[in-house]
Formats: sequence, structure tokens, C-alpha cells
Amino acid sequence: MEKTVLRADDVATFLAEHPDFFTSRPDLLESLALPVREMGSGVADMQQYVVARLRDEREKLRGATSELINISKSNLETQSRIHRAVLAILNARGFETFVEALQDLVPELLDLDAIALCFEECDEAPVPSCDGRVRRLVKGAVDQVLGDEQDVWLLPDDAGDEAIFGPKASEIRSAAIVRLAPFYGDPVGIVAFGVKEPGYFSPAQANDLIMFLASVIEFGVRRWLTQTV
Repeated sequence: MEKTVLRADDVATFLAEHPDFFTSRPDLLESLALPVREMGSGVADMQQYVVARLRDEREKLRGATSELINISKSNLETQSRIHRAVLAILNARGFETFVEALQDLVPELLDLDAIALCFEECDEAPVPSCDGRVRRLVKGAVDQVLGDEQDVWLLPDDAGDEAIFGPKASEIRSAAIVRLAPFYGDPVGIVAFGVKEPGYFSPAQANDLIMFLASVIEFGVRRWLTQTV
């Protein structure tokens, strides 16, 4: 088949009929050598301004696209880690192994330095301490920490409370503290996710995944403790 030769007049005709062509294809502008028109003293060449603006917008679009891709990859990785953490919790065969999985396996999966599980004292239905792994709080301590209505508190710094994190408290700088209410009555408690890095948790960040993980932990507590009663 004979190759069609594209002439300059054909290109000119096409561009005249499609004046917005370079708006949808600004990437082609980088390969063009556009002349600077002499407009006279004090008169600006708007063509160069438009071309520069299109190139700038293209670079911004590239940056925004790259950032969106990176955020999406990060979110997928975070979700994958959460899923592995949930499976580790659900594979427990009793309350003690549940606590062990929560405090030994889950922090490694989620890049955390500590996970604390605490419950208020309750004579009617005490939560096993599991050799000190589950910490005891005085009655009313949960509301003192979170308030009457707040269910999660994200602390960017100064989060190392010894009553919550025990001996590891001095190492903890940032934490996410979530209310646990696995029983219809007492006891209520909290799960606290702690890290050594300040600013890891922030009140400005979304807490959907944190609340989801806390709900799984709440389910695990209810599941195993109701079986032992």
C-alpha cells in the first residue's frame, strides 16, 4: 500500500479546523519550536504565555497523578496489613492466645511498638489478666480518658501513660486510644495502639481502619470471655 505523504498544508488545515487540539494534547507542545513574535514595544506575546501555562498545567497534572497513585498504593498496603492482622486475631484458640496474637503478632504486622488492652475493674465479671498482659483500670477511668461520648482519641505526642502501656510507657510517644464495650454491662475498656515516633497518629487523620480493627478486637474479647463464663 502506498504511504500517504502528509503535507504542511494538511497539518495547517487540520489545526485550523481543530483550534482546541493542543488543549487536549499539551504534551506535544514540548516538542514544538514556536517563534517569538515581534509585537512592538510594550506589547506582550500572549502565545508564549499560553504555551507556558499549558506546559505548567501539564506538569501539575503529572504530579497530582503520581501522588494519587502513591496514595492508592499506600492505602492498599495498609488494608492488606489490616487483613493479615485480623486473621491473626481470629485464628486464636482461646482468650490467652487471642491476647498473645494481639500483642505479639499484630504490632509487627502494623509497624506498631505496642498494643495495650485495658479493662476497668469489675467484681461481677473480671477480665483475666493473662499474666499482666491485660491491664486493670479503676472504675470510671475510660470516661476520664475518652469522655462520655468520644470513642477514639488520636494523640500525636506525650501519649505514654503508664496506667495504659505499663513498662513500655516511657518509649511511647504517639497513640490511638479506642473505647471497647464488648459486654452489655461492665466491664468497659480500651485498646491503645502505641508507637515510639511522635506525630504518627494525628487528630486530622481518618480513623476508619483503626475503628475497624478495634471492632474486631472487641468481637474477640466478647467471643472468648463469654465462652469462659
